[in-house]
Amino acid sequence: MRTVSVVIACTILSSSAAPSPSFARGCRQVLESDVKITSMRLYADILANAARNGWNYTPESIVSGSKRHFEEMKLQLNNAGYEIVPVGVRLYCKRSDKLAAR
Repeated sequence: MRTVSVVIACTILSSSAAPSPSFARGCRQVLESDVKITSMRLYADILANAARNGWNYTPESIVSGSKRHFEEMKLQLNNAGYEIVPVGVRLYCKRSDKLAAR
């Protein structure tokens, strides 16, 4: 996945309906469902561009490619410093004062 895709993904994720965490305080968590939706949108654009260029894919390869795209996007976001949080888990920010209390 290109770096531009990560920037686009971050932009789309930051405009989701869920309350966004404060990146100013160092909280960089995103819901896995938001990443999945963003991945599907970006992958749909990739397929649309391919179709305009005359490329055809089997349904199986589309499903496989979609899964790969999602997994790669998660890895790219992790490498960029984001924490992917499963659905159902409340977003929180790790604070240094909580860590110091341990």
